[in-house]
Amino acid sequence: MTETGSEALPAWEARCQSHGLLMTAPRRAILTAMSTLDAPRDAVTLLQAAREHHAATSMGTVYRLLRELEQCGLAYAHAQPHARLRWQLADSHQTNAMLQHQSPGNLRVMRRQLQNFLRDLENIGLAEARLTQPVPPASAARIETNLPSTTATFDVLRTIAEHLGYRLA
Repeated sequence: MTETGSEALPAWEARCQSHGLLMTAPRRAILTAMSTLDAPRDAVTLLQAAREHHAATSMGTVYRLLRELEQCGLAYAHAQPHARLRWQLADSHQTNAMLQHQSPGNLRVMRRQLQNFLRDLENIGLAEARLTQPVPPASAARIETNLPSTTATFDVLRTIAEHLGYRLA
């Protein structure tokens, strides 16, 4: 069952943060609105409800958060014929099922996983974030597909890390 009400907000914030989503005041207001509404609602209704909690919430923020929640499997959209999409938070069972069926080749998911991995490496001192711009793809080293050795695998990881703005120690 979907958790609802203001007491569910900390659990939803934790879920969002576990997917790498930053929780700002407007996003918190949108999550509060979504968790207190009893049925799927369109973005305009969510915006109006969110503004009761944080007046500076914008329509752009609503749409961006809804898209990110859907990509993470935390919300889903109901298509309505000749009407706006209606959005609803997914319960934890639905979220787990959606995550199991995600395409392993989804580049956004893979990039997010790599960035989380690199942040973890940074936290334990094995990588550091670079202050300069990442290496553009055209100038990045060519990555071989048949890599037999550990050294070659490490070279690929180093190239990916540099592309994402990190330097491995």
